[in-house]
Amino acid sequence: MNYLKSLGLLRGGLIALGIFNVLIRPEPGSYIAYSGWEMVQTLVAPAAAPLFIMVILFDALMSKIRASDSSGEESKRFRIILWTELAAVAFMIVMWLPFYLAIGR
Repeated sequence: MNYLKSLGLLRGGLIALGIFNVLIRPEPGSYIAYSGWEMVQTLVAPAAAPLFIMVILFDALMSKIRASDSSGEESKRFRIILWTELAAVAFMIVMWLPFYLAIGR
């Protein structure tokens, strides 16, 4: 619980939305749907994934800056946040890469 509290509500929500975006990703090579829930999976999620990645990376950069400007416990907190966000981005890239590579084929 303390770990989630140290992330903060907005940062935790951003990471949760990024992970949710990974969970609803379509299979590589799937057809595009133009209505219903399938539209969210085949059109919205692939367009939102790079945005989530860039925003999380920007927040990781801000965490790195805050960690370098602070000391002690606060510096440790921001380093943990930095590595959490980098892990989330790495997970998102690994999971979305097959889909984006299939688009080029």
